[in-house]
Amino acid sequence: MWKKWTENSIYYYIEDGFYWTVLRYWIFLWFTLVLEVGEFRARGPAILDTGFDGGVYPNIDIVKLFEGIKPIKTVEFENPLFQRSEFEVYVANAYLYYRGEYVPIGDVNVYIPVEPELLGEEVIIGREVINRWRVVLDSEAKVLRVLLR
Repeated sequence: MWKKWTENSIYYYIEDGFYWTVLRYWIFLWFTLVLEVGEFRARGPAILDTGFDGGVYPNIDIVKLFEGIKPIKTVEFENPLFQRSEFEVYVANAYLYYRGEYVPIGDVNVYIPVEPELLGEEVIIGREVINRWRVVLDSEAKVLRVLLR
């Protein structure tokens, strides 16, 4: 079920036309991310964000995986809307779900904001995880090719 992954994967850009109250045209990259915590597993879309220095920034569905677990540490990040914000850091086993296969990423840090209003609808994959990959961005073809190291 968990195969060693050696081939390139290709992720297509998806488009979104609105952000908050300002009309904009966004193009972003998304992956199907799987997180395992103990016997629980969550799978869903996650957005690639090179501006986030952490591993995974969760939504409320991911936060539920960590109920009753103590964080490994607490850190602060600069938040563009709320200045410095405090986060509890947890560890999860992560995979990319690609073409019906679970591609192992390994353990990742999940940064849960202490203030629940900082949770959004999206799950974000940040630099801690991205730096493990060999990434080729082809903006003309609107694709991202990823090879895990």
